[in-house]
Amino acid sequence: MLDHAAKWDAAPDWATAVLEAAGVTVRSLDLPDMALVSGDLRAFGRASGLDPQGAGALGAVQGDSYTVRLARDRLLAVGPLPGMVQESWNDAGFAVTALGGADHGFALTGDGLPDLLSRATTLDPANPGPCAAIGFAGVPAVLYRHDPSGALRLHVERGLAVYLRSWLDQMLAE
Repeated sequence: MLDHAAKWDAAPDWATAVLEAAGVTVRSLDLPDMALVSGDLRAFGRASGLDPQGAGALGAVQGDSYTVRLARDRLLAVGPLPGMVQESWNDAGFAVTALGGADHGFALTGDGLPDLLSRATTLDPANPGPCAAIGFAGVPAVLYRHDPSGALRLHVERGLAVYLRSWLDQMLAE
């Protein structure tokens, strides 16, 4: 019988897995609660007090709760939502779906980030655009600045985290 699992690298201990090479530091993150918001984003902004535009690719966010733009009518809300915003359909014209542990997050820091970005994506850092949903190392991802220091946050589907970590190991070793 074939053992397909043997083809894949084992998942690292995410709590302690730190990669430092080529002027880049990569750490795993414990992501807070996240929800997908679809529909009337202005109504969501009024109800939640969160930014209805959301940060785009390489856009900066701060605080415990914030939004990141995924598409014209879709946001990723990160952090606790105010009590008046309910999961499910909201009569104001938007839907909220909790994501639970669907994504794995990485924190990327260091002077080598521009080189890493040039290898991982076609994103033009001088003109990143309004949407944080991008292709990164050949997989769908969400990329944004988490604070003014320039640290980036990268979200990928949890099942792709080991692949992305392996890709980062190889790229940063070159």
